[in-house]
Amino acid sequence: MENSHQVSDHLEPWRHLHGKVVMVTGASSGLGREFCLDLAKAGCRIVAAARRIDRLQSVCNQINQLSITAPSFSSSAVADNIPGGGPRAVAVELDVSADGPAIEKSVNKAWDAFGRIDALVNNAGVRGW
Repeated sequence: MENSHQVSDHLEPWRHLHGKVVMVTGASSGLGREFCLDLAKAGCRIVAAARRIDRLQSVCNQINQLSITAPSFSSSAVADNIPGGGPRAVAVELDVSADGPAIEKSVNKAWDAFGRIDALVNNAGVRGW
């Protein structure tokens, strides 16, 4: 008998995120913080980026204390290609309204943390002038 609660893989994209490095802007509070937590629970490495570094440290500490294992449904637990034993989340100070060189410097710090960035959640907002 077929399980009526079974969902096709293509409808559950979270299944395929284990080991991905995701940079989330506006990560210090609200939706950005929640994106970080949910993506970390899905097995992602997180680069939390925002202006408020103290709040970023808080979300990163919370993520780094989570007990996260490779999902049982992934084939051979997907090789991370990221040095093991390191943090699952890092904080990077970033003001998305800054000039190009300042943003590039923050992105380089993010890249250096895990050696790559697989996805960006550009959640930060900027108020109009």
